Amino acid sequence: MERYELVIVGGGMAGLTLLAALQPAIIQGLSVAVIDPAPQPTLGQPHSPSFDDRATALSAQTLLTLEHLGLQNLTTVTADIERIEVSDRGHFGYHDMSAASQGFERFGAVIANRTLGALLWQRVNQLPVNFLFERQVASVKPEPKGHVLTLDDGQTLHTTLLVLCDGGRSPLSQKLGLQHQEKPFHAHARIATVETSLPHRGTAFERFTEYGPIAMLPFGDYSALVWTVPDVEMHSMPTDPDWARSWLDEHFGQRLGRFRKISDWQEYPLIERTLSHPIGHGFIALGNTAATLHPVAGQGFNLAIRGVQRCADMINTIWAEQSSMPEYSKLAELAAQIQSDQDRTVGFSRQLINLFGSKNPLLQLGRGIGLNSLDRHPSFSRLFALNSMGLLSAPPRLHGVQKTS
Repeated sequence: MERYELVIVGGGMAGLTLLAALQPAIIQGLSVAVIDPAPQPTLGQPHSPSFDDRATALSAQTLLTLEHLGLQNLTTVTADIERIEVSDRGHFGYHDMSAASQGFERFGAVIANRTLGALLWQRVNQLPVNFLFERQVASVKPEPKGHVLTLDDGQTLHTTLLVLCDGGRSPLSQKLGLQHQEKPFHAHARIATVETSLPHRGTAFERFTEYGPIAMLPFGDYSALVWTVPDVEMHSMPTDPDWARSWLDEHFGQRLGRFRKISDWQEYPLIERTLSHPIGHGFIALGNTAATLHPVAGQGFNLAIRGVQRCADMINTIWAEQSSMPEYSKLAELAAQIQSDQDRTVGFSRQLINLFGSKNPLLQLGRGIGLNSLDRHPSFSRLFALNSMGLLSAPPRLHGVQKTS
């Protein structure tokens, strides 16, 4: 049986970011394994399902974290969000804010998942880590000082600390008896890349309609579309690109001119999944395994990165001081920090959904007044901006993280 201080299950964004956030001196002194069912990545071609063609919005805080972790050429492959426009179709609610007016260089940026995966793999592939690709955990058995994992090929390994980064439908969290709380939104998200007749000029749009929000994010020369469709309206919504273009022209309001092209969209049911207790003796769940959010505020990945960085900071500190992994009491402290952050982020997303999804005339009037008043109250506008950037939560300390050359 092979023995490790740290085993990470999941080689997607959260798992690889955790590796990148471990201090060089720490990672050299640890025995670490990563288990993932996907084929081993090649440079420039990660194979994890996490690294697909979808776009991810990175808050300014997440960009800072990734730059500290030494992701090479990050700023050359992202599209900056310099302006955000929020509008309410059929009502007078409207708010337009620029990063410059709030004292920021940018609100954040957008990157292709596949590109981010390639950068992360480039950053970690030479670390002294045992990557076990095309393997899955068949069973897990708790022991007084960790867990014994049996893989689907019969291999067994012992780990002192087990970190679950295996996604929102984590098979391993079920084996460990963790219970997810689910809140279905009775809607699907359609994800696509679109070409419009006018350039986005670094503007992200959040357009609330009677059918659900439509988000458009700058994505190179194109825009990334996140189009929410209620389940009860699925039968009447566009089913082909030509119909979709004309529908979006009407409901998005031609803010970027006309929709010229739309890629084949991917469709996902919108379900919020959270873990109220993501830890146990010798294990912790991070990333989408701990929380999967509605995309309306675009903060799911940013929430995950903050949790991952906090976990790495704790491992770095405790290993440097004691040459051991965090015990249950320390994991409980970490979980409380992550839970507080999660509650704020989930609360902001739910408020947007409830406020803009309501057909109550008084709420419709109130949200219009609220959006318009942001322009006249800079402190409220800045608060909205900070929420959209994921900056209302305390950032990780980035203690001792060193950039790689």
